[in-house]
Amino acid sequence: MSAWSDRWACRWTTTHANGVVVHGAAEPVLSVLDVRGVALRDLFLIGFNRNCGSIIVPSKERAGEIKAALEPAYKVTVSCMHRDACWQAEFDRRELDGAVPSWLVRDVTLADGSTAMRDGRWIR
Repeated sequence: MSAWSDRWACRWTTTHANGVVVHGAAEPVLSVLDVRGVALRDLFLIGFNRNCGSIIVPSKERAGEIKAALEPAYKVTVSCMHRDACWQAEFDRRELDGAVPSWLVRDVTLADGSTAMRDGRWIR
């Protein structure tokens, strides 16, 4: 395990020998990265569910590599985490039509009984 991944390890994570630290759902994202040739080392995957999450890596180049591997199946946003001097690649799985629905909030019904969101998509 590397010194970089040591700082992310805690009792709520699973740590692997190659420096990969995982919290939450790891598939299918890790499989996609592996198939697309991304080195599975020194990364922290936070999988909120199978469809969305974040991957934290030590450099901008690694974040760009992850973005290139996941798109177009996922919408990926790369940003700098200034506090930790790390880079984050946030990902959301796209639907077949290219839309990115909400994967955390799926349905919203208002107090008057009208539906505002169904299956993660806002209804007009």
